[in-house]
Amino acid sequence: MKVLVLATGIAAALVAGGAQAATYVVQAKALAFDQALAQKMEANGGQVLRRFPQIGVAIVEADDGFGSRAARVPGIRSAVKDISLQFDIPEAISRDFQETASNPPTSGDDDFYFDLQWGHDAIDAVEAWNRGFRGAGATVAILDSGLDCDHPDMVPNNLAGLNASFVPGEAVCTLPGGFNHGTHVAGTVAAADNAFGTIGVAPDADYFSVKVLSAFTGSGSFDSIISGITYAADAGADVINMSLGVRGGLPLNQDTNELVHAVTRAVQYARSQNATVIASAGNDAINYDTATAPDGSRLMGFPAQVYGVLAVSATAPIGWALDPTTDLDIATTYTSYGRRIVHLAAPGGDDMYPTNEGCVVAGVAVPCYVFDYVFSTSNNGWAWAGGTSMAAPHVAGVAALLIGAAGGEMAPSQVEEALRRGADDIGERGTDEYFGRGRVNADQSL
Repeated sequence: MKVLVLATGIAAALVAGGAQAATYVVQAKALAFDQALAQKMEANGGQVLRRFPQIGVAIVEADDGFGSRAARVPGIRSAVKDISLQFDIPEAISRDFQETASNPPTSGDDDFYFDLQWGHDAIDAVEAWNRGFRGAGATVAILDSGLDCDHPDMVPNNLAGLNASFVPGEAVCTLPGGFNHGTHVAGTVAAADNAFGTIGVAPDADYFSVKVLSAFTGSGSFDSIISGITYAADAGADVINMSLGVRGGLPLNQDTNELVHAVTRAVQYARSQNATVIASAGNDAINYDTATAPDGSRLMGFPAQVYGVLAVSATAPIGWALDPTTDLDIATTYTSYGRRIVHLAAPGGDDMYPTNEGCVVAGVAVPCYVFDYVFSTSNNGWAWAGGTSMAAPHVAGVAALLIGAAGGEMAPSQVEEALRRGADDIGERGTDEYFGRGRVNADQSL
């Protein structure tokens, strides 16, 4: 028996940091942070936890007065208290269902849940595979909430020695029971084609998991994101996927601008190391062309609108289980949008189907609307989930196919141009507020 989990995508809200010793994101004016500058931080009462000389950033623990003291040190641009991002854990609907036979109808593929993965059809992944493009030679870093490290679909392509956690007290493989967001995302990218379960968009690509969100509380921080991006770049990632976003948008003020600037440095460093950075656009149906906070400040989709990040909106069918030829490219009800944020669209899943009757696909019986979500791996099994979190890894998988086809090395600008060039223009002609340059198409991009 396997557990089916239906879950909405993760979104995030800002919460204040601790009231006593605080963690600061300290930026040097230059893209360097040498030992002498670190010693000056310690002389001003700080304890340097991590230092990233390649981007001119250090993470420092200190008292509440440290920020103003550090900012007066020559060579320091800013010292801002870190902000924790509290991610909502999705409500889950669990059911038991039997594994299907090894030869389900429709495709005849021996990965017994492959026929539940309509997203692969939407992006023409199989057509790309049939031409020999499967992602071999590409490496993807999944910045998320960890990984079911023993999952048979996930073990073959996982570079386990590169897995890393930047969540205090949690190893990458430390997970609660039930749905795991990071495993779902990783499986969409690179689940192995191994006659078992599901198949990733890039089934021959390597990947590693970088835990930047707690698998138990859903919380993360700017520190963890900066650390995760920089680590992934140094570890050799060709693609970095971040299926995460601040609920309601990130209000920009003096402090948050500085924190975003530090993340931007990390992203630009990753790009300099030939890593294409991809993120989900967000699940709040916000128009980021016009969005403002209640105080009138600008709202930013974070990290989707960080300079250098490729942002992905979500599409879905309505009633795919009843008609597999139905339109797979309808903008979801929740996806955030706007020409200032969305670069591309990809399958994310939704529950727009209006009724609750049952359907059977590939031997699996659930309500028809469930099949319109994205099916992938999860903790101790598989799950349906919906969100721009599910859309981004479809694009990351296609990026891995492109990089593998290029011999394992490709500049981010070239990857992005190929993705844009090959995308199906499903909205208004040209750049569209819901679909950007279009829904990604693996075969055409290649």
